[in-house]
Amino acid sequence: MSQKKISVAKYLQIRLEELGLTHLFGIAGNYTAPFLNTIQEDKNTKIKIVNDTNEINAGHCTDAYARQNGFAAVAVTYGVGAFTLLNSVAGSYVEHCPVLVINGAPTNKDQQRSLVQGMLASHMTGDMYSNINVFRNVTVAAEQITGSSDAPYKIDSVLNACILYGRPVYLEVFEDAWRMECNPPVAPLAERETSKCKNSARKAAQRVAAMARGKEIIFWGGIEIQRYGIQKEFLDLIETTNTEFVTSILGKSIVSENHPKFKGVFNGKASPKDVKEQFEKAQLKIGLGVWTTGKNLGGFDVWKEDTVLANHSGVRIGASYIANVSLRDFMIFLKEALTKVSFSAYEMYDAKELPESFFVADDRKTKKGKLALTYDTFFNRINTFIDERHIVVADAGFPLLGAQGIRIAEPNGFVAQASWLSIGYSVPAATGIKCARPDKRPVVFVGDGAFQETCQAISTQNKLKHDTIVFVLDNGIYGIEQMLVNPNPFRGADKVEYSVPDLNNVYDYNEMHRWKYAKLVDVFGGKGFEVNNLEELELVLNELDNIKVNTIVHVNIPKTSIPEAIAYKTEEPGEDEFLDKDWSLC
Repeated sequence: MSQKKISVAKYLQIRLEELGLTHLFGIAGNYTAPFLNTIQEDKNTKIKIVNDTNEINAGHCTDAYARQNGFAAVAVTYGVGAFTLLNSVAGSYVEHCPVLVINGAPTNKDQQRSLVQGMLASHMTGDMYSNINVFRNVTVAAEQITGSSDAPYKIDSVLNACILYGRPVYLEVFEDAWRMECNPPVAPLAERETSKCKNSARKAAQRVAAMARGKEIIFWGGIEIQRYGIQKEFLDLIETTNTEFVTSILGKSIVSENHPKFKGVFNGKASPKDVKEQFEKAQLKIGLGVWTTGKNLGGFDVWKEDTVLANHSGVRIGASYIANVSLRDFMIFLKEALTKVSFSAYEMYDAKELPESFFVADDRKTKKGKLALTYDTFFNRINTFIDERHIVVADAGFPLLGAQGIRIAEPNGFVAQASWLSIGYSVPAATGIKCARPDKRPVVFVGDGAFQETCQAISTQNKLKHDTIVFVLDNGIYGIEQMLVNPNPFRGADKVEYSVPDLNNVYDYNEMHRWKYAKLVDVFGGKGFEVNNLEELELVLNELDNIKVNTIVHVNIPKTSIPEAIAYKTEEPGEDEFLDKDWSLC
């Protein structure tokens, strides 16, 4: 008996529902409309279509949803929509987020007229492969569907790649193909399998255990533990060996930071000072799933003999490397191997020290004992506000560095694009987080420059009746950019007076146009507050629990305030501080 045919659009809808998708993000366009309408026509669908304010916001939103849900999808239209989305998808690719890009393309007729007559339909470049070729660089699979005969195969192939590799995939569908008929799904989609060569994993574990003999060891947990869903195995290793651990900044909150063995975030030179000094004293540091990006190491040398790194399907041990190793298998075998050798669990702090936080607010610039509102004093107070009800989203730059000391009780309760570092990620990301975790309240920490990039996301959140809290930390400048290029304005009493006046001040191009951020709620909806000191901040924090709508809190920070974690940058010349006697880019 022949199967009842369904449309290509319905086939994709069925597969997305099988993967547990509850929200489809994007910007509507005519080339994608047949697919969106197929979902809308189905009154029993499990998928809600969320039309965002622009494609980059939709992409960041999708990325964050994937981090919480395990899979996400975004639908845009050809050319103008797809190319705007590219930045967000690149971030998902770099940070291993399983995202499906659905791009509606012009019809077969449009494509043929372009080739033969040179007639361009809307958003076409004249190259029918222009969109898919761009996305091949930031996806692990990309397919173009021009008809129904191979649509099921191509849809399944990209979805299976997304599942197996945990990274973005791309599906381009010609507009006239959406309503064409094909057979319904038959075979199940793939299940993710992380196992590789067990012999290699066992060998690596035994060698690391041998290195640990007679030494004080500590673990350093990274983002792969969350991406692979192996938190249980990580905690088994910690608790069986009774050993302390820190995390990378990208891996912050892979497990609850209320765990008694958690001792802070190690981010190289950009760590909270106390964490950096104590962690580096351990005789053997074992990194598990930590990615060695420049921004999450802050100059820390990972190529030492006292550091092991298990990541990217391999284990580096001293100068040697063992390939084709599953991180899950390695941790299981390492737990077994460590029980057979004599080692000591390194203790970073006395049990009575640092019971609530992992940084010390910098109050050196305060007067007469009254604390000023700086990045560190702000986050020191926020540390007692955040609890298991919240998911924290920190934007790139000073907010991310300041927020790394907040204790996060909720596993996966801290989200940051800490490797790709696209400023403005945090605000739209909060939309995806709330859609994936409606039981949680997102709390965003974003700089003024980053907020101006993607502030329209607030509109979408209000449309969806979310209760997100956005703290806009307004220092009036692109602070992190100024710090990297020329930190001289942040040196305080140690500031150098150069003969070139521009080197003594914040560059004009890093100065922001000052907005009244709290007033944006008059446009987007919600509640708005502005605070200028810790007393005003306290009053707002006391009100927030009773506010059930989206809220913007405009926090005025002094222009040259910096988080303690980035202060080391003021002790060395910036990238273009060319009059400094020690300046060099070599």
